Amino acid sequence: MQANDLAVAAPIIERELTLLVRRAQKVSLRGGKMGLPLDRAAYSILGRLCDAGAQRPGALAEHFYLEPSTISRQVAALEKAGLIERAADTEDGRASLLKLTGHGEEVLVATRNERRRVVHDLLSTWSAEDLTQFATLLAAFNAGLDQQLDTHHRLDEGASR
Repeated sequence: MQANDLAVAAPIIERELTLLVRRAQKVSLRGGKMGLPLDRAAYSILGRLCDAGAQRPGALAEHFYLEPSTISRQVAALEKAGLIERAADTEDGRASLLKLTGHGEEVLVATRNERRRVVHDLLSTWSAEDLTQFATLLAAFNAGLDQQLDTHHRLDEGASR
């Protein structure tokens, strides 16, 4: 790829990613069959707890590159809604772990199913080759983004010390 190719493609990709994020959020806000809309932060936290298991609030903040106070506010709202609960950390009695409640899991599954239905409907006419290429490129893009965020996060932490 030549530098000019990237100069032309990068603004288009950035614009399309912005549109994707905005539209994907609207799908999340539908709430699926449960009728309970989840904002992006709630959906992300519930998904992380479902996929990775119970976590300390600090681990969630680190995973999402957020300040602990931001996660605390989001967690408080999820607890109030009955979607997550605190459990004692068996490795450290002073700490607590956050985990999904049964209701939280139901809401997450309903929302994921709705999102996946939309993706399935959008991609149902794509060829197997296009699906494979899109999935591969999107995974590579997200891995690169994670790597860049990790690097900047470490630099930010080093500067604040």
